Amino acid sequence: MEFWKDADEAMNTILKYQQEVIKDPEIGPALQKLNQLIVYDYSENKPGCKVWMNSRDGKLEVGSGDPPAGLGEPNLVLSCSVDDAHRAWSNKLNVVVAITRKKVRIKGSAVGLLKLVPKQKRTAEIYNKVLTDLGMTDKIIK
Repeated sequence: MEFWKDADEAMNTILKYQQEVIKDPEIGPALQKLNQLIVYDYSENKPGCKVWMNSRDGKLEVGSGDPPAGLGEPNLVLSCSVDDAHRAWSNKLNVVVAITRKKVRIKGSAVGLLKLVPKQKRTAEIYNKVLTDLGMTDKIIK
């Protein structure tokens, strides 16, 4: 891993970021409109290295690992390295280009999620604030 001391540090940071994103007054409602269960799979760094986001049935929640069985099958699984996730959340990796170059692999339909690409600048602001709050300003990509 290029940016992280270990997979746990990366996952704890990304989970905290996802928790902040769903609370954001601009991003949270847009995610809720997706009405999907999305799994972000970073298992190439460590088995079970996943974060999920559920916006089905009016809910908006996130968690780490596999989603609870009661939520059913995910609508979308995005797979990439945890370092490429860091670049994407930092707005330094164009998600559409990364998908076409297979740096980010998709299982399911990403149409709804791709509608949120214009909000990537805002999500990067949230991500950088999380890094700052966690004392990880050295990880902020300039």
